[in-house]
Amino acid sequence: MPDEVITLENEDLEVRVMARQGGRVTQLVNRRDLREWLVGPRTMASTRPASGGIYTDTPHFGWDEMLPTIDPCMYPNEPYVGVALADHGELWTAQWMVTRRSPTSLCQEVHGRTLAFTFERSLELRGPVLRCEYRCVTPVDTAMLWALHPQFATRDGTSLRLHPEPRNVLVTSDGVPRVQDWSGDLVVERDIEPGDDLMIYADPSTTISSASLRDLDGSSLEMTWDTSDVRYLGIWADHGRFSRDRVIAIEPTNGFFDELTRATNSGRATLFRANVPEEWWVEITLRPGRTTAP
Repeated sequence: MPDEVITLENEDLEVRVMARQGGRVTQLVNRRDLREWLVGPRTMASTRPASGGIYTDTPHFGWDEMLPTIDPCMYPNEPYVGVALADHGELWTAQWMVTRRSPTSLCQEVHGRTLAFTFERSLELRGPVLRCEYRCVTPVDTAMLWALHPQFATRDGTSLRLHPEPRNVLVTSDGVPRVQDWSGDLVVERDIEPGDDLMIYADPSTTISSASLRDLDGSSLEMTWDTSDVRYLGIWADHGRFSRDRVIAIEPTNGFFDELTRATNSGRATLFRANVPEEWWVEITLRPGRTTAP
């Protein structure tokens, strides 16, 4: 049976969210120019992905959350030492619960299965801004890596810019970081060969506070986040390797990079203290282009 899809809307935005299956956001539309910013699903009747599955073996669409790791690994420390952590984390295959909703807001909650935690996400429309607030609590000290994974659909000429602009980035596509100059922006069809993808991180010593996508007609998306808790930024861009669309995923994260074991060993994973709520936020602002909807 298809999952219930909850719609949030105001004069500026329309957002659709799966109530249970991974809490996935399936649509993010600027109602002023009808620009859809997320890669959409082929069908909403797809079966729920199995726990422990490989993310790239499943249909790519929308926006999901990654916790407690991105790449699969073994948990490095007590009390979970040696516990296998699944690809893309637990949240995308978990059953979420709706705890509160209104026409312009939605609060959801999900509980960890491999690791013990309670993860909460609140979405609220504020004019042209989608405000996302997060809260996570663990019963024991637990290192975890969280990252956002929104698959934004790009058009011809859509460019990504970072603010403040870094001098260089780290290319991590093959798992071994290499330094590359940052050219000022990223355009999928210009910078990535068809059938290929690219994973980069801002240098972990550099604090990036926002990133923006801009179409040639001026339609834009800007993402900002809580840099006190979310100190790192990954960018995944795909030119048809995994997705049917050209994709740029802006991925603010609390760890560096991709695998919890690696992040923990380098001192770049967040330690969630027992029974102390960890809270952070992300905001997405949509602006219409020169051609607006009637």
